Amino acid sequence: MKVLVVDDNPDAATSLSMLVELLGYEARAAYDGPEALAVAAAFHPDVVLLDLGMPHMDGYETCRRLRAQAQGARMCIVAVTGWGQEDDLERTQHAGFDRHLVKPVAPEVVEKMLASLAAP
Repeated sequence: MKVLVVDDNPDAATSLSMLVELLGYEARAAYDGPEALAVAAAFHPDVVLLDLGMPHMDGYETCRRLRAQAQGARMCIVAVTGWGQEDDLERTQHAGFDRHLVKPVAPEVVEKMLASLAAP
């Protein structure tokens, strides 16, 4: 399974990508919305772990644009954010996210979620 991690904090993106690889999945990192779109077009991820609060293009717009790509309908797009109020959850659903995780996300939560998505 291919996983794209998108976060404007390079340390956060790199550490989450490393966790994904340690769990046995192929990972790539992108550090803003435009880069995420370019990487997704070439990498064809199955899962996108996407931060919401990014400059230039926030996670909501990035999600909408990912959904518009040819492979966008089959991706599982997960919000990974510090925003976890009820209205935040509703907003991510309306933007096209499949799931919503609140930072800091425990490694076992990521492991369980990815395992459930990889299951046949």
